[in-house]
Amino acid sequence: MGFLEWSISARDSLLYLAICLSIPSALLYLAEIVTILRHKQFHNSFYALFIIRAVPDLLYLLDSFYCFRLPILFGSVLFPLYSLLPNWMIGGLPYFLTGYTFQANNLATAFILLNRLTAIAVPLKHDRLWKCILPLIGLAVFCLPISTNWPMFKMTGKLQVEANDSSPSSAASNATSADVLSFFLYEEDNATPYLSILICFDTGVSVVFMVVCIVINIFAVSTYKWQMNKHKFNQQQNAPNNLERKLFIYALITFCGHALIACLFIGIYIATETVNFQMVSALLTHYPWVVDTGSVVLSSWLLLWASDSFRGKLLLDYRIPRIRFEIRAKNCVTPVKGPNEQNNVITERIKQRQMPTVS
Repeated sequence: MGFLEWSISARDSLLYLAICLSIPSALLYLAEIVTILRHKQFHNSFYALFIIRAVPDLLYLLDSFYCFRLPILFGSVLFPLYSLLPNWMIGGLPYFLTGYTFQANNLATAFILLNRLTAIAVPLKHDRLWKCILPLIGLAVFCLPISTNWPMFKMTGKLQVEANDSSPSSAASNATSADVLSFFLYEEDNATPYLSILICFDTGVSVVFMVVCIVINIFAVSTYKWQMNKHKFNQQQNAPNNLERKLFIYALITFCGHALIACLFIGIYIATETVNFQMVSALLTHYPWVVDTGSVVLSSWLLLWASDSFRGKLLLDYRIPRIRFEIRAKNCVTPVKGPNEQNNVITERIKQRQMPTVS
């Protein structure tokens, strides 16, 4: 059995793996958003961009459960319910959210990299600059993908059924829940190929996204090295600190995760254009865990490593007893005895040594 055959046969196992990765990460994501909103010390441009990117991340996760994971894993149970849904919830909404969240994520990731670049290049003007442009960035991330994905609501959808005999059937209206092993939401065969248009457009977005982000990363790394050499030569103390360095590494790693997702889209497009449907099926089985890792998992867990102060606030906010006790123990102050108290202790010890022994 080759890799492609193994990937297709391991579809359900990979789905369970993706669920195990995504649910704890999504809960951590929500907890981090609450912590950011509660504490004013985190009300800055970086954490604002973190929340902006979290919205499409979590929307993608909900969409993935709705249109792919739950129908595949629990198709026989959910098929009667999905059969009652209108067309826009079968064909339009799932693929609109797929394209919307992917493109919004790419925009937010590029802006996070740009944010780290300005923090290194112009630290004195960084806060004032981003305070002015942050509302425009929020509008761009949330509104631009709507303008490119709204035609998906014109799509005619269907329930692509996989029967108990493992033979796919497009006649979902003739199938019963007893016959259905799993199903997924797909485009009607003779309809306008909106799905192909979406894949083609997202592939182009992926290429542009990676080129732009690589250019930003090159400028950021070069600027960081230049700043470090400059401050080392001048013996100045205002060089980029450890937090800025960690946040820059955070931005780089999360970019790599989203670049992996972009490469997956490019691979699906190439396999579709070359009519290699076995490759398409294999890539789609890896789609959930790859996208979960590249978006929700890396973005949420790496932030705990990047910022010590944020990690401490998060642990205190949610009252984790053991860690909270350790934090208090580290912050406690041991009283120092004065000279009079030390003299009294020495006198008492001398008296105890001079006392006769009672036999």
